[in-house]
Amino acid sequence: MRPIADIQCDDDLRLTPVSTIHKKEIIHGISVSGNEAFQAMPWLEMNEPIPSQLNEYLSDVSKYGAGGLSYHWAVYFHGQFSGLIALDYTPNLTQGHWNLGYWIQTPMQRKGIASRSIDSVLDWIGRGGLTSVEIHVDPENIAGTHTAESAIGRWNGHRMKQKVVVEVSGQLIAHLCWLIPRIPLEVTE
Repeated sequence: MRPIADIQCDDDLRLTPVSTIHKKEIIHGISVSGNEAFQAMPWLEMNEPIPSQLNEYLSDVSKYGAGGLSYHWAVYFHGQFSGLIALDYTPNLTQGHWNLGYWIQTPMQRKGIASRSIDSVLDWIGRGGLTSVEIHVDPENIAGTHTAESAIGRWNGHRMKQKVVVEVSGQLIAHLCWLIPRIPLEVTE
């Protein structure tokens, strides 16, 4: 188990452990992202108040993070809150040790924020020893799918035949799955 840490990705991009201080920024990000937020965060219920759901999420992040079962970061691009990225040890994993999830609010997309955040988080988790990571994406989440495919190419992963069924806004949706089987990557000369 490793304690979560700030990650300075580059001059423009920083990841900081998510906590209750990020609640207002997350609520605003959800409001400007519409349904995309619900695709990326299947634990959100459309018909329930967002603030109370975030309270529960932030409580779970704290509890599971203390046990080494999850690492969640707030993503900041040029000092502006841009989204969330997380590694979770969850029961719906098929082959990996961790599930990687990410959400970049709609106005901040198409700037490379998700890809750079993913690379930094994978590098960070790999420094803790040999591990593997799964990525599950709602097939309707086109941006998330493209981002996953790109990350898999950079990290020598592959698409899995299995799908993971996830409840999204009350509906069961089979998510596409990818696996990065070995982090850290072996250096070849």
